[in-house]
Amino acid sequence: MKRRFLVLMALLIFNILFIFGINYSNKLIVNNNWFIYLNSHEETPEETKEEENVVVDYEGESIEEIATKMNNVFKETLLEGYGNHIAKISSSKKVNPYLIGGIILESTSCKTECSIILKKCKNVSGMKGEPGCFGGSYKEYSNITDSISDLVNKINNDFDEEELKSPNNMFKKYGKNVSWAFRVSEYMELLKRGN
Repeated sequence: MKRRFLVLMALLIFNILFIFGINYSNKLIVNNNWFIYLNSHEETPEETKEEENVVVDYEGESIEEIATKMNNVFKETLLEGYGNHIAKISSSKKVNPYLIGGIILESTSCKTECSIILKKCKNVSGMKGEPGCFGGSYKEYSNITDSISDLVNKINNDFDEEELKSPNNMFKKYGKNVSWAFRVSEYMELLKRGN
């Protein structure tokens, strides 16, 4: 009886330490942006079906021009090929596609090395929610397209037209700081240039 009790206690302690170790390593990976390479993506016709009411341009630029610029910047990253979806879904919701692209680049660090949250969770913006990725609070998506759509819908629903003119107008409400707004603005300019 005493031996069985000791074995059960040892198993319980092992399980607690194992779970703590997994959670600690996940936080360490996320906080330090340690990475795993995955293949890039080409948008499929099925993924473009949800884009309703697509406008043909955004502030004088065609969706194709915007998508081409974004795809040039996203080249050879996990975001490769997603410029089309960002341009279409953002424009259809009357949200600046460069703002969405800038937020995605700032959140994923894909201009240098894509974050583990994008690689493992397919989460482009650090969105929280269920189902949690790694057993944590970051939302796990089945594909990057859904994550982009979720971000655009959140931005569209949470911010008014004036706030969406610049990251400087939205950073406090978005729960970020001035350096976030500065980085997003830099990425927006990079996307507008297409390099």
